[in-house]
Amino acid sequence: MKTPRVWCLAASTTAFCVRFILFGQLANAQNVDSIPLIDSFEAQVQLLSSDKLKQIYFVSPRQVLYKCNEQGKVLFEFSNRYLGNLSKIDATDPFDILLYYPDYQTLLFLDRTLNVTADVRLKAEQFPLPTLVALSRDRQVWIYDAGLNTLNRMDRQGNIKSSSQDLSLLLGRRFSPNQLVCNERGVYLVDPEQGILSFDLFAQFQAFLPTVGIEQLQAFDQYLLFRQQGAYYVGETIGTAQALQGLPSDLLLFTGLPNWIVAWDGTKILRFQK
Repeated sequence: MKTPRVWCLAASTTAFCVRFILFGQLANAQNVDSIPLIDSFEAQVQLLSSDKLKQIYFVSPRQVLYKCNEQGKVLFEFSNRYLGNLSKIDATDPFDILLYYPDYQTLLFLDRTLNVTADVRLKAEQFPLPTLVALSRDRQVWIYDAGLNTLNRMDRQGNIKSSSQDLSLLLGRRFSPNQLVCNERGVYLVDPEQGILSFDLFAQFQAFLPTVGIEQLQAFDQYLLFRQQGAYYVGETIGTAQALQGLPSDLLLFTGLPNWIVAWDGTKILRFQK
């Protein structure tokens, strides 16, 4: 094993030394795996997600959420005409699906048949500008608020259970994430122009990885899936990710598991499997 590299970051008058174990550059990934296309079906898609049971979820331009089986057969559908546009489907738990409607700062929770089991309206005094959400492993919710510049863990009664400090204090500059994901290892905020901040499951800062250009970072169990500079990677950490071959570099949306990828190319949903 290579000697871990140490990154030291200054934030105000405090220095943070963060350790990263990196096993080589992504561009020089030693393990390359091929994942061939096996089938496809036509669909108009604005959001795309999947779960660990290989079920597919997508939102149409009319804001209808469809749940399909692995072959693309529609099993259930859901829509809400009153909350505006969906910005997030989190189906990491297929029995407890999270939807976020930012226009009304509303979270909906659905069961496996897409029936609403709970709804939470975020309070403006707690979250003046909530932009990113993700389902926690303990059935709570992670919320990044751009107004406060903090990461927060909230229960379903609207109580804040833990919060990070202002993210700009960690780096000494403004951090502007556009992605929030979590798995059993931690919580990740991605700023594509600066890198990734990782936190433990109590919103405590763990590390900063200055890897830029990360697109559509996703997490399932202990795995991370993402794209960087047109190449796709999957692994337990960013630094140890394995490159995937066989996927077009310009896919508009993609999601999936290490050996099963679902993507949208602008006209069709594509399914890749090895």
